[in-house]
Amino acid sequence: MSVEAALRAAVLAHPEDDVARLIYADWLEEHGQASQARFIRHQIWAAQAEPHSPTARYHDAQAEALLLSHRFQWTQAIGDRINSYQFHRGFIEQVTVDVAVFPRDAAALLAVEPIQALRLYRLADTAAGDCLQHFFASPHLERIKRLDFSSMPVAPVELEGLVGSAFVANITELRLSGVAILPELLERLLLGTAMPQLVALDLSDLAHVGPRLAQVLPALRQRRFRRLDLSRIVLNSQELQQILASACLRQIEELMLGWLTGIDRAGPLTHLDLGWVIPWERLRYLDLNGQGIGDQGIREMVREWTMRAGPSPLRWLGLANNHITPEGLQMLTEVPESRLKLYCVDVRGNHLRDSAVRLLQKRFPEAMILRES
Repeated sequence: MSVEAALRAAVLAHPEDDVARLIYADWLEEHGQASQARFIRHQIWAAQAEPHSPTARYHDAQAEALLLSHRFQWTQAIGDRINSYQFHRGFIEQVTVDVAVFPRDAAALLAVEPIQALRLYRLADTAAGDCLQHFFASPHLERIKRLDFSSMPVAPVELEGLVGSAFVANITELRLSGVAILPELLERLLLGTAMPQLVALDLSDLAHVGPRLAQVLPALRQRRFRRLDLSRIVLNSQELQQILASACLRQIEELMLGWLTGIDRAGPLTHLDLGWVIPWERLRYLDLNGQGIGDQGIREMVREWTMRAGPSPLRWLGLANNHITPEGLQMLTEVPESRLKLYCVDVRGNHLRDSAVRLLQKRFPEAMILRES
């Protein structure tokens, strides 16, 4: 085995180890491949930086520029086995694959890149049922940590294999956005022993599962979610309050509660006190798109941030389509710097004047302010 092959083998054997990746980057630079070495380092430094921070954004931009010039060269090893891919920490980590052929191609893919995430699709003429059954029976799934079904039409009965698979114990993130999952199956998945390491769950656009989630999430004792997407799930205020008070959300870091935009019906958060119901302790990413919280919601959050014992960990705040006025932004800017530091604020759809947005940018100089162009 050559030195380069041994260094890549170390990355494949220890995909969580940044040291192995940086050692490989050093070898690349010493052997005339400085661009790829810089790409690996920039992506690692971006991943190690505080999420959404100017440092993370800078290194992401540098890495993206390098990838734009060298994409073909750096993806030759995977050939045409996959539909699309994403790099993370210098190597291909996520691939989009046909669920019917993954069991056949998995060994070859995993032998050349430290793949840990799968986004699944299925060709229109593929017979339903059998391909997912074979997929869930593939031992190669033990190497995978993130599964994304959101791009694939799925019959409800086909997801039974997800609950019963013996090879999904290492899954930490599951995306079921828009998937036709039965509420009963979702309950079994959450309350059962499948995927014991699951900490990130995307249920966005599953409008029908709201009442069942309000029953199940408060009952969870063995799970602690760090990321949860409940966007556009139909819930009333009582159901949402029950969910947000659940013990499984006490360590939540990223929470998406986007509502239905373009309609007159306000979201369930408008009837609750945001300062009290949101699990703020570790929250660093909060999206309230379309909830319609208005200036009153801003006032409730400001009270929480100013009264807490220490600084808020929040760094990303989504306030798009929330009927916020310049007065609401003024309240946000008056939170002491020792209490709140934001790296991104989304105020699109609030029809705010330039002067109000400039005031927001002045208060949070390190933040990206997302607004209408």
